[in-house]
Amino acid sequence: MARRIGALVATAVVGAIITFVGVVHFFEPIASADSPSAPPVPAALGFLVYMVLSVLLLDWVSRQIGRPVKAALIIAASQIILVSIDFVLRGERGIATGAASAGLILVTWTSMAAVYQAVLPDTKSEDEQALSAG
Repeated sequence: MARRIGALVATAVVGAIITFVGVVHFFEPIASADSPSAPPVPAALGFLVYMVLSVLLLDWVSRQIGRPVKAALIIAASQIILVSIDFVLRGERGIATGAASAGLILVTWTSMAAVYQAVLPDTKSEDEQALSAG
């Protein structure tokens, strides 16, 4: 248990240092010099690209761990932490909006995973597939 706590603390320290240095010396200089412009593609095309990338991500993670709903929960939790929670804690989004965002993210990813699993019910991780093939 102590070793795990040590690993968690060390991980948090490294993450905090890299994030702080990266934001101050890399991200902020670029962001302050970069002005928003018109979207590079029409909104419908942008949404289509977003959906294709999302489905490919779900497929890849599902194949890695062999459980689409678990994969969806991992992706959703990551997105909720990065978008909903971070934006609320930085004061860029209200609590109600953050909660609504988190709920929508969770419902979207788990619904996609449920359909993926229903259409492809024999999902196994690549490790499991290799073991059963060899």
